[in-house]
Amino acid sequence: MSQQDVRRVLVLGGYGHFGARIVRALATTPGIRVIAAGRNPAQAADLLPSVDMDSIELCRLDTASADFADALAATRAGLVIHTAGPFQGQGYFVATACLQAGMHYIDLADGRDFVRDFAAQMDATARRAGRCAVSGASTLPALSSAVVDALAPQFDQLQSIDIVIAPAQATPLGMATVRAVLSYCGKPFDCWIDGRRQRVIGWGDPQPVQFAHIAPRLASPCDVPDHDLLVPRYPGVQTVRFRAALELPFLSRCLAGMATLRRIGLPLPMGAMAGVFAHAGRWFDRFGTDLGGMRVTLRGQRGGVAHVLHWDLTAPMLHGPEIPTFAAVLLARRFARSEALPVGAHACVGLLDLAAFESEFARWQIDSVTN
Repeated sequence: MSQQDVRRVLVLGGYGHFGARIVRALATTPGIRVIAAGRNPAQAADLLPSVDMDSIELCRLDTASADFADALAATRAGLVIHTAGPFQGQGYFVATACLQAGMHYIDLADGRDFVRDFAAQMDATARRAGRCAVSGASTLPALSSAVVDALAPQFDQLQSIDIVIAPAQATPLGMATVRAVLSYCGKPFDCWIDGRRQRVIGWGDPQPVQFAHIAPRLASPCDVPDHDLLVPRYPGVQTVRFRAALELPFLSRCLAGMATLRRIGLPLPMGAMAGVFAHAGRWFDRFGTDLGGMRVTLRGQRGGVAHVLHWDLTAPMLHGPEIPTFAAVLLARRFARSEALPVGAHACVGLLDLAAFESEFARWQIDSVTN
């Protein structure tokens, strides 16, 4: 056994919103020993209620501590899964510390700049270490790109990609997720629309979207890595659009109203409002359902005529929050099986196919259909 053992998987933020789910999934995976790491290990038992605490290790790690790199290396983990967001505005010091300690690295980042620039910033460090580093191992861009990869061969020319995520109203919210959502509310950002970069407003202009098995919702633009990563991946695509659709129209319009106020210059304290927004949202849970969903719509040409495909995912029983963890769990299992992953730094695009995700969908009674 080497000093860093790839079968020892450290989950940073291991009893947080997504980290706890990854710990639970990997704790029952043969051949993996999970280390749940965070600032307050004493809270772990309360935040990991369905995990046999004897099956995991607990570790205190604080990324803001001066001795973080030394404490990280002392865990002897061979793989680190970084879930401690928000990643908007976060640097690459965690990835750097992991690679310098001889550890592979995966994160669940959804920050557009963070994921887009990850390979350019971290590839040389990863190659010197002879390790694999992956950013964006989450719904976006890991699952979204896997769906497009699976369906794109059915087009002679793929022209448009439209992705919508629709969480259930009662979905538990981590504060990092809320802060990430509010960070670009009312802010303009670039999207690839009709063959050129155009500006849209985060959470502005909600528009109705249909789904296969859930009620129609209002969807608004969100600033995500797919805007940058999918355009060069599919040459000739004219439009790449991503939106999120809250279950209750009232809350969608509230966010749109906040976006308008912020866009015209009202200095709303979005960071301070995160807790208020998360708490107020819970009051509306009684008006929602336990169904979440996702729709990917592809448009283009096939045999000289217009061709459209819809891929719909439906997650029952509030299982939607499991989906952002699937890519990291699948990659961790590949490491544990000693399956080769490319050395260097990568966005999580093209590393997992849709069939791999479908095996996880089945575990959680999540349905997907293409029509």
